[in-house]
Amino acid sequence: MDFMTIKEAANRWGVSTRAVTYQVVAGRIAGAVKRGNLWLIPQDASKPFDGRRKRDSEQSVKPQDDSAPADGETPFPSLHEDKGMFAEMFRCFPYPMHVCAPDGTFLWANDEFLRFSQISHPERLYQRHNVLLAPEMERWGLKDFLLRAYRGEAVRAYDIKVPYQEIIEKYGDDKEIPSESVFQNITAFPIRDDKGKLLYIVTVFVTSRQYQGREEIMAGKEYIEAHWKEEFNIDRLADAIHISRYHYTRLFKQHTGMTPYNYYQEIKIQKLKEKLCDGNLSVAQAFAACGADFSGSFAKIFKEKVGMPPSQYQSMMCAK
Repeated sequence: MDFMTIKEAANRWGVSTRAVTYQVVAGRIAGAVKRGNLWLIPQDASKPFDGRRKRDSEQSVKPQDDSAPADGETPFPSLHEDKGMFAEMFRCFPYPMHVCAPDGTFLWANDEFLRFSQISHPERLYQRHNVLLAPEMERWGLKDFLLRAYRGEAVRAYDIKVPYQEIIEKYGDDKEIPSESVFQNITAFPIRDDKGKLLYIVTVFVTSRQYQGREEIMAGKEYIEAHWKEEFNIDRLADAIHISRYHYTRLFKQHTGMTPYNYYQEIKIQKLKEKLCDGNLSVAQAFAACGADFSGSFAKIFKEKVGMPPSQYQSMMCAK
C-alpha cells in the first residue's frame, strides 16, 4: 500500500496540516498508521468530513443550557451503566475488533471482525472459545502480546503478518479460502469499572498492507518489503521464491505491471520520503537510514520518480 504524509494529504485536499492531523488522530482516516512520530495516510484515502466546520447559519450563539454537563463530565451515561450503548458503539466501529473476558473467554465481535474472518455463526465462538488457551497463538507469535494484554496493559503490535487463510479455515464458514497475505497493526486495551476492576479486553485490528493474487507474487512483494534496505538482488529474490530469475521477472511484470526492481524502487522511494520528513536528519543521513548512498545513483532515481531532488523535497516537507 502506498502512503502519503500529513503535509502531502493537506496539499491534495486543500486544507491545513493541522486539520489533517486532527482527523488522523481522531481515527477518521481509514488505514492511517503511525510509524514513530510520523503519520502515514493511504494514497487513496478520501478527504474526511470535518464536523467542526459549521455553516454560517449554524454559528449563531445558542443560549446556555443549564442541563449541559459540567467540566470533566460526559454528555452521556457511563458505559458501565449503559451496556447497550457500549455494545452499539463497538458494533459500529469501522475496524475489526473483539471483546473478551479477563480470563480470555471470547465474548463478542463486531460486524467488521465477522466479515474479515468470514464468520456467519459467531455463536459457535461466543462463551466457548478462549484466546489465551488457543495453542496457535504461540505459533503465530502472539502469546507474549496476549499475556501482557490480559494482565490489563494497553499493548500494540505493528505490521504483524496475520495467518489469514488459517483463521478462516479454523473459524470461518466460507469453503473457499482466499489467496492473500494480510499484515495488521493490533492494539489491545482494557475496559475497567469505576473502581478499577478489569471487565473486558478489547482488541482492534487495522490492516497495514495486503497482497492478493498468485502466491509467487505475494511472496515476492513480501520479500522485497522485508529487504528494502539492502541492495536489490534478483537472484536472491528468485531463490527465495524457487523460480528462475527470468521467469519470475516476466511473471511479476505480467501480474503487477512492473518489474521486481521497479517495485523495489517504489518501496525505497516511499521509505526515503518518510525519512526526509524528519527535520532532525540531513539528506545524507536520511539516505543512510534507508540503506542508500546520497552520492550514488538513488538520488537521481528519487528525482526522476518524485519530480524534484531529495534536498528540495525535504525543504518543502519541513517548511514551517
